[in-house]
Amino acid sequence: MIDPGLKDRVALVTGANHGIGAATALALAEQGAKLFITYLRLDPAAYGGIDPDLAARSEEPGRAAYYHILTQGPEAVLHAINGLGGAAQAWEADLAQPENIPRLFDRAEEAFGPIDILVNNAAFDQPDSFLPQQEIRKDPLFVEEYPMQPIQSESHDRHFAVNSRAVALLMHEFARRFIRRGASRGRIVNISTDGAHAHPSNVSYGASKLAMESYTRAAAQELGPYGITVNVVSPGAVQTGWMPERLAKALAETYPLRRVGRPEDIAQAVLFFSSQQAGWITGQVLFVGGGNRM
Repeated sequence: MIDPGLKDRVALVTGANHGIGAATALALAEQGAKLFITYLRLDPAAYGGIDPDLAARSEEPGRAAYYHILTQGPEAVLHAINGLGGAAQAWEADLAQPENIPRLFDRAEEAFGPIDILVNNAAFDQPDSFLPQQEIRKDPLFVEEYPMQPIQSESHDRHFAVNSRAVALLMHEFARRFIRRGASRGRIVNISTDGAHAHPSNVSYGASKLAMESYTRAAAQELGPYGITVNVVSPGAVQTGWMPERLAKALAETYPLRRVGRPEDIAQAVLFFSSQQAGWITGQVLFVGGGNRM
């Protein structure tokens, strides 16, 4: 059995009340890490333009069910970690608010001590496009499932606030505290998307993730001398409840491994980058998408 060297390490995972973040928190806890997680409950009407009662009644994957998932707190994840005999605490925080970054580290340190592993998973995603609205309406996916709007300053800024700026500030805060205490082994893992290089129909999301990848490479260069590795896991399409079955099946047929991802697929890659086995790997983007991008 390979020992990843994570027992009693303290991990901070953002956006861990569901999906990839939740699976990552559980994977780290299974290896003995102590978890501090963040979450942000989103209102289905305000965020997704869908009636909350309809969202709550939906059982099949798709828009309604997914926006209901986004309303949930961290209780299920904390319960699962506690069931493993692990230790976990959570704090609800909007990472688009810069003042929450040092507060988050303060809370995590009060709970478990200094952070050894930072996983930047929290993300904001509302599809936008360079097309005018009348052209967008011709695409049934965005008429029937997910609302898409022409790009505007508000959509651009919200994506970059969460997906780029918050990640940069979190990495800085991690590094500042890590260096101050004279630690020697740190791990930062950032979650991107394999569409970051160009993401039609989701242009601000893709661009904000690509900016985050640039921050990652710069951080790997600057923080490497202090013993901190910084890497990216870049997922393909992962079924976290957002894909209707017809879309998941259609995408699976285009993937060499003939299925879409599961949250656990991404969690295992994060686990590797967090491990002692990945101690001489930094500044890398690992595509975890069934061969969708090579």
